[in-house]
Amino acid sequence: MKKVVALGLSLALGLSSIVWGAEDSTVYSIKVSGQPYIHALASVNAIDKGYISLEDSEVDMYSSGPVQNEAIASDSWDVGTTGTGGAVLGAVGYNLKVIAYSAPDENTTDLWVRADSSLAQCEQDENGVYGTADDWKGLTILCPTGTSCHMTLIGVLDYLGLSQEDINLIDSSVADSYAAFRSGTGDVVALWSPFGFQAEENEEWIKVASAVDIGLTMPTVVVATEQAIETNWDGVYAYLKGYLKSADELNADPEGTAELLYDFEEEQGINMSENVSALEVKNRPFTSTENNIELFTADAEGNCKANNILLQFAEFFQSQGKIEASDLTALQESGMVDTSFMMAIAAE
Repeated sequence: MKKVVALGLSLALGLSSIVWGAEDSTVYSIKVSGQPYIHALASVNAIDKGYISLEDSEVDMYSSGPVQNEAIASDSWDVGTTGTGGAVLGAVGYNLKVIAYSAPDENTTDLWVRADSSLAQCEQDENGVYGTADDWKGLTILCPTGTSCHMTLIGVLDYLGLSQEDINLIDSSVADSYAAFRSGTGDVVALWSPFGFQAEENEEWIKVASAVDIGLTMPTVVVATEQAIETNWDGVYAYLKGYLKSADELNADPEGTAELLYDFEEEQGINMSENVSALEVKNRPFTSTENNIELFTADAEGNCKANNILLQFAEFFQSQGKIEASDLTALQESGMVDTSFMMAIAAE
């Protein structure tokens, strides 16, 4: 786990389509978590700009969703951002709830091979995936399990008519996978941004499949723990308001956001060029407050689009044996989202 203090940077940001009220001067006892990627940037920026005042202004950074989820047991954080895989596993293991959508993952979650790989010499199908089931069988693939990368890998294997048992999986964080693959380990590496952009810019690697190729839609999400919702609803709400205001403003100034992201990633020990930072911002705009309200508004049956999308991934995890059938049933019955926060924002 790594802590990051809110960055003292200023942005000349445009106006959001949502008119936000006066800032809340209350200092909240809410602990914020994230991963060292763009979805956490809105948390850092919200604290930096004073959109929420916290007793602890540091954002705890975790390498992946599963590691972040494990910290729930020790009450290490209350709110934060994670990927779809982390949200599903967190909902199963800890009754974690999604309260908003953040930056999308699908445009930047890919599988790569070296240029001299036999898979790179294969033809692409009509969707852009290289090779056939026979070409993928037995390959050694570096991928962090329980993450958006893992979901993409499982999806590609399923698309090819394979399962995880048909390949050799090395469970490794994206950053470690990138470094290991550069040194010659493995046949395929699963990457999310900014590492995929770095691969495209700096390495002679070939993208052989992606989430977009197989039609996956993968949001990253804003989450709150069960305990935080039950004991500190107002604090969770204040955090979400600050996060969404920050996200809307970051969307309004792509150039300024790219500069802020560049500095943020450098502080997290992730090296990226200014060009890669700009590509990241372009390909991963935050879900706006207006879109979030639409996604988290329940219909007459009590369903909402946000929950329906997440349940599709829960069903996918269950079909691949990553969660039990009983877990899926529980998620279907109780839901994976808490709409109360977004509905309160819509009502203001």
